[in-house]
Amino acid sequence: MGTNDTQPLGDVPRGAPQHTCYPSQSWTCDGHPIVDGKYHDLTANEIKTHTGLVHGGPPSTSVYWQNRAPVRRPDQLVAMGAVSRHKATEYLVRVGEMLRAGMCTVTSLNATEFAVNVIVLTEASVEEFSALLQESGLLP
Repeated sequence: MGTNDTQPLGDVPRGAPQHTCYPSQSWTCDGHPIVDGKYHDLTANEIKTHTGLVHGGPPSTSVYWQNRAPVRRPDQLVAMGAVSRHKATEYLVRVGEMLRAGMCTVTSLNATEFAVNVIVLTEASVEEFSALLQESGLLP
């Protein structure tokens, strides 16, 4: 898939314009885009095969969820990170829809063009919260 964000993606809600999603892009941990498993090492001025850790980044949206409720169980959500192909505005709409389930309360939310940080209060387990995020289209 190219970087044209008007191409159809499989998880776009019915009736939503196709441009609400970005393609996903992997990056090296030191900030270089990975294309076809390779990246440009600027220090050595060489194209190298990437074998280490990766993280998501532009044009995809980096997402971080943190629970500020007291942790009383070993399976309770503490924090999780993810990458979304949705633009930040579409992701925020989905967060609003997810809140209708009543499983958590948002205490803080910060969004930029390529990152969303959500601080919540919840008693949910990691498994329960992940399932809620998946049902809401917030996790792949």
